[in-house]
Amino acid sequence: MLPKRFYVCSRGTQGKKYYIMAKVSKKQLGQRRRTALLLLLALIAAAVYLLFFRSDSSRNVPTKETTAVLQSTAMTETTTTEEIGVLYQGTIPVQTELTVPTEPAVLTASQVELDAQPVLQNPELPTGCEVTTLTAALNCLGYPVDKLTMADQYLTRAEPYQATFGEAFIGSPHDANAWGCYAPVIVETAQKYLDEQGGGEVAQNLTGCSLKTLLWEVANGNPVITWVTISLTSRVEERYYWTTPKGEDAVFLINEHCVLLCGYDLNANTVTVCDPLEGKIQYDMDKFENRYQLVYQQAVVLRKPESLTGTETETMEMFVQ
Repeated sequence: MLPKRFYVCSRGTQGKKYYIMAKVSKKQLGQRRRTALLLLLALIAAAVYLLFFRSDSSRNVPTKETTAVLQSTAMTETTTTEEIGVLYQGTIPVQTELTVPTEPAVLTASQVELDAQPVLQNPELPTGCEVTTLTAALNCLGYPVDKLTMADQYLTRAEPYQATFGEAFIGSPHDANAWGCYAPVIVETAQKYLDEQGGGEVAQNLTGCSLKTLLWEVANGNPVITWVTISLTSRVEERYYWTTPKGEDAVFLINEHCVLLCGYDLNANTVTVCDPLEGKIQYDMDKFENRYQLVYQQAVVLRKPESLTGTETETMEMFVQ
């Protein structure tokens, strides 16, 4: 049955039907127009909300990590977009003014190896490569501290959403699903321990220095905590996780890893490191340098008291998030 506002008329021998709309008053027509206009405005408002507010809020809610392969100390290189979380397009670093050694013109020693012994992070600290490497550096200087003491009593830590990876180790190094930290955190952690011991050594951030400068430090008896990648993989990605209460974006480098640079051989073109996953191992110098550059050229040196005077320095502006 047709609605009441329609009439059906048959015209001609072919039986064609014509639908004729009944007359509508001006008052009814005005009401219908107003109703249609309100519906249109409601649809526009809903579209604007979905386009701007929902998309903006989704950017600031990180995807939870579910596997250990995303962490700096995972044993595997395998990563997928689903596991990693929200992709952060580019790096928004915090600018810090550092005083760093000038790159030497030449390395006077063609081969050097410090008496450094590896400290392995597993099984106690599956994501604690940074603090484990710091422990190895301290042991090399004669401090008999262990990795658990450094991780539990000295490591600067914070919960997710509260800080960036340049401000604290996010999570717990005992947790396989935690993240890691960058050079400023290890500088602070090392200095807390060194000051307490009263030995006079100083932890200095060398982020931005060339590999040649790091080798110069090693040649002068200073072990260098160096950020590279797990097994020197080339698969490195910057991933945004959250924005802190201070408005800073937390960006983590997937597959970042920390080792202690303790030797080199210019003739063989190799470096020697204490890797908290692999033990004492040699890597190709060119490949090592490339991976070091991929993760912001981050490094920390522990200087002995006798090496603090007469150091030629220059001021550089570096960027570490």
